[in-house]
Amino acid sequence: MTPLEGGRTGQIWRDGDTVVRPSGAWTPTVHRFLRHLRDSGFLAAPEPIDIIGENQEIVSFVAGRVCKDLGNSFVGSERMLLSAARLLRDFHSASQGFLERDSEGQTWMLPPQEPREIVCHGDYAPYNVATAEHEAVGIIDFDTAHPAPRLWDLAYAVYRWAPLSDPSHPGVMSGLNEQLRRADIFCSAYGATAEERQQLPETICRRLQALVNFMQARAAVGDGTFVEHVAAGDAQL
Repeated sequence: MTPLEGGRTGQIWRDGDTVVRPSGAWTPTVHRFLRHLRDSGFLAAPEPIDIIGENQEIVSFVAGRVCKDLGNSFVGSERMLLSAARLLRDFHSASQGFLERDSEGQTWMLPPQEPREIVCHGDYAPYNVATAEHEAVGIIDFDTAHPAPRLWDLAYAVYRWAPLSDPSHPGVMSGLNEQLRRADIFCSAYGATAEERQQLPETICRRLQALVNFMQARAAVGDGTFVEHVAAGDAQL
């Protein structure tokens, strides 16, 4: 097996056409959701294969290049931005119906948000999107999937893809005007309504505060992943 680069170094491995990665209490629910996506015709997400014991899952490998640095001309291009927004829209369309059709008890890592419109990805950022030929072609890492309004997911995606962060932070490539231009492009390609655009700034703030609260709470009880995130400055970012 070959270790995959990115978060949780040494815990995620590629084995041929599959990926072996850590699982959690939410993994059975996520696997049912991934099957729902494929049944809905959305093939840009991993196929769930198995859950091994209590702490590992196996999913199919999603081919493509993953990169978190929007300053990279390949990842930060306008073409990539447009395709990422359209892929998120298609994912949201395929997500519909799962909450109503799934008859088993559901467990999620992140707390559901009302109204429970769809299942959101929860972390739709460049590092979780597979790309090929300057376009977004796949989505990975569904650990943070949870029920919420579409706007909840769109808010986090715009924050990450614009990105809406202080240019003084490492990896933030542009000033406010360019960030807002990219946010506008993303919203247009996604198909956001005028009402959703008006609600977006407040929703982004609530979404990020919810994330910071969750990260700090998990770090406080010794969750290694979130201890690492907080130590790296992710909560401040």
